[in-house]
Amino acid sequence: MGVIKVSQTFRTKVTPNRMFKALILDSHNLAPQLMFSSIKNVEILEGTGGPGTIKQINFTEASPLNYVKHRIDELDEEKLMCKYTFIEVDGLMAKLDRITHEVKFEAYGFGGCRCMITSEYYTKDNMEIKEEDIEQGKDRAVGIQEFASPVAPARAFRALILESNTLLPKLLPQFIKSVELLQGDGGVGSIEQVNFTETSHFKYMKNRIDELDKENFVCKYTMVEGDALADKIESIAYEIKFENSNDGGCVCKMTSEYRSFGGYEVKEEEVKAGKESAMAIYKVIEAYLLANPNVFA
Repeated sequence: MGVIKVSQTFRTKVTPNRMFKALILDSHNLAPQLMFSSIKNVEILEGTGGPGTIKQINFTEASPLNYVKHRIDELDEEKLMCKYTFIEVDGLMAKLDRITHEVKFEAYGFGGCRCMITSEYYTKDNMEIKEEDIEQGKDRAVGIQEFASPVAPARAFRALILESNTLLPKLLPQFIKSVELLQGDGGVGSIEQVNFTETSHFKYMKNRIDELDKENFVCKYTMVEGDALADKIESIAYEIKFENSNDGGCVCKMTSEYRSFGGYEVKEEEVKAGKESAMAIYKVIEAYLLANPNVFA
């Protein structure tokens, strides 16, 4: 049996306690919520979440895997450390006996933390695994942003989601030429194409509506085609929520998940650029709604 050891470290401005709770203790709830295009759900098959617990991650059709089962081997909530083992992974276990992971969170900088992950791949007999097998699962990046607005959630949802096909070309004519409905009626399964003007860096993009909840002001959609994706990014999945705030306005929460081809690593500046673009569009629509209080009232 061979063993391949891989280590990686990343730093964040989030405190160790919050990262540990989000990535370890509450990951079974948070992962499907934030990575909805890849993860369908996380089931606890055995145990209560502590050592010995077995969880199964069920992936969506967009993922190259169907499911993963892992066992919690050690959980130290004081030292913010977790050890767990992948005991069953479809597509990989013909070559591997198991994959063990150790995740540690340490304080770093001014209120942030450093996350250290060590993975050990135990192969069967003399089987060899390729680098792309190890890199599988490292080809995603998630961007999260949240901002408040004095606009009520129902108006913001209608303007940014339901009426965006007519509102965007009207308010951003220098960048957006038109929005075409290629398939569907605007509901789930519909595909829209945004056509940009010559002043834009891109020509077009196609979005598919995956979920539309008009009562809770939630929309999930996926950019499935466009020159913005180039040959490096397979798709970008978005989730947008509008929630009531105490002052009569709303809080908009946006999550974007980038799925890349092969071993391409989505850079932080690419995610940042996407956030800035979304924020710029939102501010234009917000200004329009504030200047026209009767629109979508």
